[in-house]
Amino acid sequence: MSQLQKNIIKYTPVFEANLAAYNSKKYRVIANQGSTRSSKSYSLAQLLIKICLEEKKHISVVSPSLPHLKRGARKDFLDILHNMGIYSDADFNKTDNIYKFPHTGSIVEFFGADETNKLRGPGRDILFINEANLLPFEAYYQLSWRTKEVIFIDFNPADEYNWVYDVADKEGNKLIHSTYRNNKGNLTSQQIADIESLQQADENLWKVYGLGLRGSSSETIFTHYKIVDSFPVCEDIWFGLDFGFTHPAGFVKCGRVDGKIYVEELIYESGLTNSDLAYLIKTMHGVGKLSPIYCDTARPESIEEIKRMGLNAKAAIKDVWEGIQFIKSKELFITKNSTNLLKELRNYKWKVDKDGKTTNKEEPVKFMDDAIDAMRYGIYTHLFKKKMIYASANYDTPLR
Repeated sequence: MSQLQKNIIKYTPVFEANLAAYNSKKYRVIANQGSTRSSKSYSLAQLLIKICLEEKKHISVVSPSLPHLKRGARKDFLDILHNMGIYSDADFNKTDNIYKFPHTGSIVEFFGADETNKLRGPGRDILFINEANLLPFEAYYQLSWRTKEVIFIDFNPADEYNWVYDVADKEGNKLIHSTYRNNKGNLTSQQIADIESLQQADENLWKVYGLGLRGSSSETIFTHYKIVDSFPVCEDIWFGLDFGFTHPAGFVKCGRVDGKIYVEELIYESGLTNSDLAYLIKTMHGVGKLSPIYCDTARPESIEEIKRMGLNAKAAIKDVWEGIQFIKSKELFITKNSTNLLKELRNYKWKVDKDGKTTNKEEPVKFMDDAIDAMRYGIYTHLFKKKMIYASANYDTPLR
């Protein structure tokens, strides 16, 4: 790699550890276990690009679903190419999600594990499974035996048991552990503070998302939901929005059929301005000006701004405990492509005191809740107090 490319790309300690493991040619699987913001996925994208620039390889990058890939590993991959100044639109087949490196003949294909025909399709030289703990073992098995050389996986160790632990710990494989501390130079002070606040908020979440260590079983708030393949035709559809910039903005679609509530994650991305959000909501997801969108009332100016952009934005009811209890009383179905929402649901817990008891306020831990907040705004506001809100002359004034 040229000196220019080295100057443009700031390599991470996680990248260096994976590069050393890859160059050793000793390992079938190189597993990356780590906390949130430890640069696992980004570092592996860096490494795959370096390999493609120096060798001829066929590489597959796989995640639970294609939408998950577009927001995560594929985005990192393309961002790095842009930052290096070597991205070429002509080399990226957006239809097939394949990027080509014409000078070496390397190709990188991106697909979701829910595309079963590709799981059983042609083989590859190198495999990277992003957030492997979210895939079933059968998907890993199908992919692994069609991979000739090396397999990279990354994961947050949130589960008490997961098949990835057996793979990571197997003799002959390499386990690389990382935390946000390995990536502090690329994080804002607010991001670091958010992670470190878990030390006081929840011991298990701090263990997993702060220290990158394997979690222990603990009761989550939402356990009653079911996962469905797709969002059905509904008699009533509405939306929930949690604004975000340094943390992800969460935007979900909600619907009702025979009293059953369905939710699909549509947007989960940080760095979006209100203009960006409005554009995505209208053009990418086809939300019309009459469809109600229930928004976080902490940002009244943002509600007004996207309303002026032609969206039917309304102030949500932010009663946290009441909203949670209301949702728990309903039959709830989440689409399988709602990867981030499902991840949040698996980790959403009540705060506990120093003795491990739930606090009197029954307040949830404020961490990884962007999609959940959007879901709560939408369901609770639209259904529980719908009649009262529509009767109110001050519909867009936050109700307490």
